[in-house]
Amino acid sequence: MVQALVRFALKTAVLVFALAAALAGLGVWAYTQLDIEAYPNPVAPMVEVITQPPGWSAEEVERAVTIPIEAAMAGMIDLEHTRSQSLYGLSDIKLYFNWNPSFHEAQQRVLNRLSQLNLPAGLQPQLSPWSAIGEVFRYQLVGKEYSLQELKTVQDWVLEKQW
Repeated sequence: MVQALVRFALKTAVLVFALAAALAGLGVWAYTQLDIEAYPNPVAPMVEVITQPPGWSAEEVERAVTIPIEAAMAGMIDLEHTRSQSLYGLSDIKLYFNWNPSFHEAQQRVLNRLSQLNLPAGLQPQLSPWSAIGEVFRYQLVGKEYSLQELKTVQDWVLEKQW
């Protein structure tokens, strides 16, 4: 069987070379169609808006900063949902987009909306430099029969060493 295949390939060398060239060309074309990034992003775009009003209570931050920013972002194209948190001296708003815009397009849309927003004097919302690229894998170590100290020991000396 193998000898017959080799004989056929030797008799029709031009055909074999043409098929090999076509296969190589198809491979090059397929490679150019791949969406390759240095750090592939495993999630849809998420933009985080952070504002730090110094000394303000969580209620003041919510009323004067978080709610106006959420209202300004509402109805933005491709925005799926918003999560916000108001703490003492901090407003943190996460805007989750669908897969349509790129991360940079989503950032630009948020910046455009923020430029039209009027907040109390001295407050400037900023975009977090964080992105979801680093968050590829999360896990939780649990065990009913084990204490927290034993689970921490397993994490430090068994699981962490395998990374």
